[in-house]
Amino acid sequence: MAQGNLNPRQRMINMMYLVLTAMLALNVSNEVLDAFETIESRFGHSIDIVRQNNESRFSSFDLAAENSSVEKVKPWKDKAQKVKDKTQELTGYIDSLKHELIFAADGKKARIYTGDLNKYKLLNRENTDVGTSLLYGNEESKGSGYKLREKIEQYKTQLIEILSETENGRKLVSTIEGMLTTDDVSEGIDGSKDWVYATFYNAPAISDLAILSSISLDVRNCEAQMMNYLLEQIDASSFKFSNIQVAVIPNSRYIIKGTPLEADIFLAAYDPSVRPTAKIGGSTFNSDEKGQILYRSIQSSVGMHRLTGIVEYPGPDGMQQVSIDFPYQVGEAAAVISPTKMNVFYLGVDNPVEISVSGVPQEKISASCNGGQLRKEGSGYVVNPNAGSKTCEISVSAEINGIHQSMKTQIFRVKKLPTPNAAVSGITGKTATKGELASSQGLMAKMPDDFEFDLKYNVTSFRVSVTGRGGYEKEEASNGAYFSPAQKTLFNNLQPGQRIFISDIKAKGPGGEVDLPTLDIRIK
Repeated sequence: MAQGNLNPRQRMINMMYLVLTAMLALNVSNEVLDAFETIESRFGHSIDIVRQNNESRFSSFDLAAENSSVEKVKPWKDKAQKVKDKTQELTGYIDSLKHELIFAADGKKARIYTGDLNKYKLLNRENTDVGTSLLYGNEESKGSGYKLREKIEQYKTQLIEILSETENGRKLVSTIEGMLTTDDVSEGIDGSKDWVYATFYNAPAISDLAILSSISLDVRNCEAQMMNYLLEQIDASSFKFSNIQVAVIPNSRYIIKGTPLEADIFLAAYDPSVRPTAKIGGSTFNSDEKGQILYRSIQSSVGMHRLTGIVEYPGPDGMQQVSIDFPYQVGEAAAVISPTKMNVFYLGVDNPVEISVSGVPQEKISASCNGGQLRKEGSGYVVNPNAGSKTCEISVSAEINGIHQSMKTQIFRVKKLPTPNAAVSGITGKTATKGELASSQGLMAKMPDDFEFDLKYNVTSFRVSVTGRGGYEKEEASNGAYFSPAQKTLFNNLQPGQRIFISDIKAKGPGGEVDLPTLDIRIK
């Protein structure tokens, strides 16, 4: 298309063809962008897994220090700490580049995002300018990709320096070099391209993110290789374990319904020829053929306690000791007996209720009432049923291990208060002498003996009737709890065998004003 003499129209057509070709080359399909997005997500997941595994590997140095002398472990643990710090420094810089790239691509939309940027879904993922500008740069200034290359080379040199100290380490050098290579990329007859240019230039933003994550994953894998190597350098001949069993240590053997069971499950290795002993509280406890020590002690006091002592075992360098410091809590055995026929609330009074959840403090417990009012009072609760309610439903929930969950719902019957009984003060039964009656001051209202509440009712009025000679009846009223003078006059003329009736007795108390049953007293 560029040969020969072309007229202006043909040159225009050729130019448009070139522009169209360039546009097609830049128009990356959504399927490709989706693939990069998937790769980026999986890289992030893999990075988290390798990082957690490396943390476990690093903690193995402390375990090795318990099973061997600290002097043997310390030099290798110090090197592991150095690898860990340098790895964190490099991966942290890579994360900062990812954040800058996200902000450059999505601008304000990314800045107002408050979640984890490693899980941020890039919006302008097809943008090829931001990565080029940030990581490659331009003719006037180099981008951050060159600083990244320099940091990778420095990190690689630091790891190789540690590996070069032993023969086994020198065998691992080529692996580290291959995983952290930043060599220029060969382009055949055109020569080679700069690593930064070949890696980041004119690539979609989502591709740059995936590449940065892949580099971070390579760094974490190198850290894993280094941790394994350094652990192997500790004298592993201190113990020869010939048996393995599974150990399960639950957070508790008493689990409340609706709460999770949590347990540490791990492999425990032992050598039957090594029989440890424990010294606790002045007593010695021997181990069985599996190296297990059974400790048993009767607990006589409640509260927090600590089990302390030492475990001794024979090692290559003589007897070794490991300290024991185990906190535990002792509680009282508790039983709750709730007779179903007593599930009653009374109208017009405060009904006390005790609410508790085994193993949960009161501040983590909440309760509600349907059909009445529930309020906290002291260490318990008080329920006041609503007028007209036939039942009250108490629901209890509790926060257990950070999870708020419903524990129990119980229905209580609602009843009116029982009617008090009237009694003449100083007189029991249905008979009385004329003198007993004359010395009595008046009436009192008494709740039934089997009623659980201590309630007080006051008599407000009553009438006294006496049948006299000739069959006529005399009647006098009182507007209080005391006998009126007129009523006492009636008592003076009573004869043995006569009967008096005390009726229309009214009393006032928590349930309002009530009518009390009539009293029938015979004079003896």
